[in-house]
Amino acid sequence: MTTLEEAKKRGPERHLTNKYNFAGPGTFYEARMKGSDFYENLMKEAGRKVVGTKPFDKPINKVDACAKIHDATYVDKNASAAKVKAADIVFQNCVSKVKPSDGIQQALLAKAAKIGFEGKLKVEGAGLIRKGSFAAGGDKHSVLGQKLKGAVGMGRKAMGSVSKTIKKVI
Repeated sequence: MTTLEEAKKRGPERHLTNKYNFAGPGTFYEARMKGSDFYENLMKEAGRKVVGTKPFDKPINKVDACAKIHDATYVDKNASAAKVKAADIVFQNCVSKVKPSDGIQQALLAKAAKIGFEGKLKVEGAGLIRKGSFAAGGDKHSVLGQKLKGAVGMGRKAMGSVSKTIKKVI
C-alpha cells in the first residue's frame, strides 16, 4: 500500500500507543518502508493521521522491532496461513524477551500483545475466524465460514432440484 488511492481507502493505524511505528493493527508498513518522509507525506496527502515517532520507518523499542518483523509477513498477499501463524509465533517469542528493565510500560505492552496473539491463534485453531486473520494472506475463509458456504451451496442445489421438479410437474 503505497499509492494515495490505497491510503485513502484503508482504515486507520491503531498502534499500542501513538508513539509506536509498527506495533498494532493497520500499520502502513509498505509506505513506511519507502522512508519516513514518504510515509509522512502520503498520510498528509491522504488526509490521514501520521502515527508514531520520527523516523517513521524505524522501530522505537524492542516491542516495535518485533512488530516490524511481524508486519513484513502480514502485508504479503501470498503468505499462507501457516506462514502467518509462524510470524505470530515468532512475534510472541520476540516480545517474550522484553524485560521490566527495558521499561515497565514496554514490558506490560509486550505481555498484553503476547496474550492477544495467544487468543487470536486459539480462535483461529477453533475455526471461528480464518487462519491468517488480519493479514493480507492466509486462508480465504474460516472453518466455520467454509461450512456455512458449503451449506448454502447445498441449499441452492436442493432448491434447484425442487425448481426443476416443479417445472416438470407443471
